[in-house]
Amino acid sequence: MKKLILLLLTTFTLSSCNKDDDKPKTELEKLPPATQTGAQTFGCLIDGKAFVPPKFGTNAPNAFYQLVGGAYTLSIYGSTDGGPSLKSINIGCLDMPLIQETSYLLKEELSNNYFGEYNIGGGITFSGATTTAKPGTLTITRFDPTNFIISGTFSFKGKEINTGETVEITEGRFDMQYTN
Repeated sequence: MKKLILLLLTTFTLSSCNKDDDKPKTELEKLPPATQTGAQTFGCLIDGKAFVPPKFGTNAPNAFYQLVGGAYTLSIYGSTDGGPSLKSINIGCLDMPLIQETSYLLKEELSNNYFGEYNIGGGITFSGATTTAKPGTLTITRFDPTNFIISGTFSFKGKEINTGETVEITEGRFDMQYTN
């Protein structure tokens, strides 16, 4: 009887294993799902490599949306590591009307614009930002001012001002509760 139970347990255990669990994840599969619940997630591909800030701690993603002087300012921010190995992405707008669930062009970091920027290093060894000539895209898929939730997608190419080097940010997604 013991052998039969052992055989049944072994058979059940082996049949419940999923071969896909052993398969390495693609860079895209490493990103958080594109949700709209305020899950406090942020991620994208940077030149094809997954960039996912931790959910908690000093590098946790954050967002704020504030009415300042009659216009709104938005910042959606995620970072990993710290010091010289810091990597961060900031998507935002300065002095804009009320946000809506629609798509926006990411241009320069100036008043009345949306922008995207990518930085490396605590002393900023590389800073790539969107430009009016090569804008990126921000799509707000959920904006809920009652529950303070903002969700969406983004993509852009950042160009370093001094060297002209570019970095490509794709498959960006965020689902965050914002402060105001």
